[in-house]
Amino acid sequence: MRRIDTDLLVVGGGPAGLEAARAAAEAGIAVDLVDAGFRPGGQYWMQDPTGAPPLSAQGSKGAAAIAKAQATGVAFHSGAEVFAAFPDRRVLANAADGPIEFTPRAIIVATGAHDRAMPFPGWTLPGVMTPGAGQRLAKLGGTSAGERVVLAGSGPFLMAVAETLVKLGKPPVALIEARPTDSAIIAHLARHPGRWREAARLLAGARAIPERRSGWIVTEAIGSERVTAVRIAPVDRSGRIDRARSETIGGIDALLVGWGFRPMIELTALLRCRHEHDPALGGWHCVTDRASGRTSVEGVYAAGEVTGIAGAVPARLSGRLAGLSAAADLGADTAGDEGERASLAEQLARARAFSDGLGRLYAPPADLVTLARDDTVVCRCEEITRADIAAAFADGTDAVAGAKIWTRAGMGRCQGRICGAAVAAIAAAETGITPREAGFNPPRIPLRPVPLSVVLETTRDGQE
Repeated sequence: MRRIDTDLLVVGGGPAGLEAARAAAEAGIAVDLVDAGFRPGGQYWMQDPTGAPPLSAQGSKGAAAIAKAQATGVAFHSGAEVFAAFPDRRVLANAADGPIEFTPRAIIVATGAHDRAMPFPGWTLPGVMTPGAGQRLAKLGGTSAGERVVLAGSGPFLMAVAETLVKLGKPPVALIEARPTDSAIIAHLARHPGRWREAARLLAGARAIPERRSGWIVTEAIGSERVTAVRIAPVDRSGRIDRARSETIGGIDALLVGWGFRPMIELTALLRCRHEHDPALGGWHCVTDRASGRTSVEGVYAAGEVTGIAGAVPARLSGRLAGLSAAADLGADTAGDEGERASLAEQLARARAFSDGLGRLYAPPADLVTLARDDTVVCRCEEITRADIAAAFADGTDAVAGAKIWTRAGMGRCQGRICGAAVAAIAAAETGITPREAGFNPPRIPLRPVPLSVVLETTRDGQE
């Protein structure tokens, strides 16, 4: 096992991580960046794993950001997945050539976010996937998830996926949005005129879709060997679904459905940072001082989506702030950076105001949890149904962690990353508690599946 001592370890190679690493390295700090992807860039600045030049302006911006970070001397460890972290800031990652133990003086967590999936009848059918999976398939594979795709759910990311598929020549046959209408988006943009151009581009892509429904929701995916149709129903402003007015869209072969994103907090939770729940920020997120990225744990910083869903612009700003703050705390001479940090903090506050407003606009409908029937699988890893989970709460548990013990929901390979939000929503529906009171699954080591040989190699003195 390789052992690397460094001043600063940045976990995550997306916009936040790249900006953080570059800022700290420019200040003279030794920086290592570890990222699970074969090439840095994250989901937003996704790069071709073969090293081929980017085909989009967004990809080119990512390539430029990577080059700038490399020019500062940042040591990149791509294709290395972090699977353990400890309160002494020791971090273990599994790379192609074996495990690595990092022992940094400080850590910046920039792990990003993942799609929020919620269970409904038929969601396990082949051809049903999240918008993020469809976007990745289109960007890296140059192909659509199907010939006749329905794009559904809620969140501005749906517009980005629609734009990608339109450019690919495979526009979705329908866009089914729970909320909001174009007029609601325009009203929000009126308060943030600097975002008009980006919004106009995304809306133009969506308008190329033949059928578009605002205020509607997919209630069921239909098919035997794969999805062939979807049932949809209107949803009102209070989030109530009117199933009496259901319609069916047939002749499809793929459904991309999602409800925004959830911060990836497993690493910050392992490091014992403070977390809070806010639906507008994607649910549970790591709490930081936004002007510095400092968490509740000394020597641990966080930036980007792990601190609350906000998008690429706030991620970059928070990443640079965290990098500058970490460098200063590690003893770098940053006396001349006060003005830049103040400006960055001001820009971040404005950017977060815009994204927080979007988060409230695109909040998932209140009735979303009612889509799952008793026999609908909620935890796909362990094949636990909604009825199983409801029974756990009827028996007396009042938390996500308790449901995990009762039913094994969240004990599988994903450790609740897919089902955790759904279990919390079921807890709220069955007991009347809030998702915040329901809590989240405490992460366990290893965070990701690793070969037993890696576990053995990383064992020290009989302790993992």
